[in-house]
Amino acid sequence: MTDYDVNAEKVLSLALDLGKSMVKCSAEINRVEETVIRICYAYGIKKAQVFSIISLITATVIEDNGQPHTQTRRIYAYSTNFGRLEKLNALSRKICEETPDIDEARKELNEICSEEKTFSVKACIGHIVAASAFTIFFRGTVLDALAAAPIGLIIYLMNAYIKARGMSRLFFTALTSALAGTLALIFVRIGFGDNPGTIMIGDIMLIIPGLMLINSVREMLCGDVMSGLLRLLESIIIAMSIACGFAIPLLLSGYIL
Repeated sequence: MTDYDVNAEKVLSLALDLGKSMVKCSAEINRVEETVIRICYAYGIKKAQVFSIISLITATVIEDNGQPHTQTRRIYAYSTNFGRLEKLNALSRKICEETPDIDEARKELNEICSEEKTFSVKACIGHIVAASAFTIFFRGTVLDALAAAPIGLIIYLMNAYIKARGMSRLFFTALTSALAGTLALIFVRIGFGDNPGTIMIGDIMLIIPGLMLINSVREMLCGDVMSGLLRLLESIIIAMSIACGFAIPLLLSGYIL
């Protein structure tokens, strides 16, 4: 294998690993495909074809002599991480503008992907404020809003420290919903809240896959119909798991019977 062959394989590997990391952060599929192609072009590869959905990304580059190189990356789980996505976008722009050594770009990519998710005070406060605000918005009382706040905090902590352990997304969503519903009922039972329904609604808004639904519509409008339909189907299934999770404590307590 010639040096050019080695470089072609290394460029393709770098581009696909960066694209995979972007998909895992919930990036739009068309942006991922464009990023992979631009990185290949930046390193002198003139022909590149990419296909990606939310669970798979594959690409083929073709040398001037017609020799193809194909690699595939399987994506088993993804979540929303805009902080990491911003760094990945910055790295892709740096590669396209400066064309650094492949090993140097690989090292920087590995550093970004190896960063552990840490406790964020801003995100914590955001969950608390959002849960309380949505409770008020849906005609809950001030006491309901105060009850929704600690539940919002628990939802954030579960997302930050339990979801990252590789738990099934559907099971995790149902578990989180069931726990939030149980806490809402307990708070009302002890007098720390007036209506468990409005407390639950305020906390449900933290779990609803709104971004996934928006991305699904956007991708279908951009021509990525398959990826858009997959995201749409997953968002519907997650919404069903949320409903099931909140229904369990309501049924067990006899609240809706």
